[in-house]
This record gives sequence, C-alpha cells and structure tokens, in this order.
Amino acid sequence: MSNKNEKINQNILSDMGIDVSEDKIAIDTGKTKDFFGNIQQQIKDKAQNIGQNIKESSENLAQNIGVKLDDEHIEVDLNQSRNFIEEIGMKIEHFLASLEKSVEDLAKKK
Repeated sequence: MSNKNEKINQNILSDMGIDVSEDKIAIDTGKTKDFFGNIQQQIKDKAQNIGQNIKESSENLAQNIGVKLDDEHIEVDLNQSRNFIEEIGMKIEHFLASLEKSVEDLAKKK
C-alpha cells in the first residue's frame, strides 16, 4: 500500500475515532457516532434528492421510457427506452461519485 493510501486510511480511522498503535486499539465512541451520523445525514440528503427527481420524472415515466399503452395496443420505442436507461445509469454514477466525494470530504475535514 502506498504512503498516500496509508495516510488516507489513517485519517479516516482517526475521523472515526479509532486510534491503532502497535499494542493497542483505542476507540472514541463519540467521534465514531458523529462520523457515522454525518455520513448517514449525507446519504439521507442525497437519497431525498434522488427521490424527488424520481417523483418529478415518474409523472411522465411511461412516455420517458418510450412506452405507450391503450386498451388495444402496447407501443415500445426502443431508442427512447435506451436513452432513458442511459440517463438513469448516469444519475446513479453521479450519485455514487457524489457519495464518495462526501466521504472523502469528511475525511479531509477532521
């Protein structure tokens, strides 16, 4: 493991309230609780944003994914469906990158 990765891991452990030395491990439960509380809040906020985006787009979901339904027919526009799936994939990638950045930012703060 590189020194940079070791330093990042040490910072994260420190932020979590965990101190590891050669012959002992000390855990500050207050810092640990705060660390995970912050992560929980950030995940909750991001999930609410995603939920809001899904709610807003769900009103026209059938049209967005290229599906039209009536009593006699089902019509599927494969190009529109592919575009919708690609868009969802990009949103998921953005969410994961944002979540990773939040954890890194937390590690840098402390």
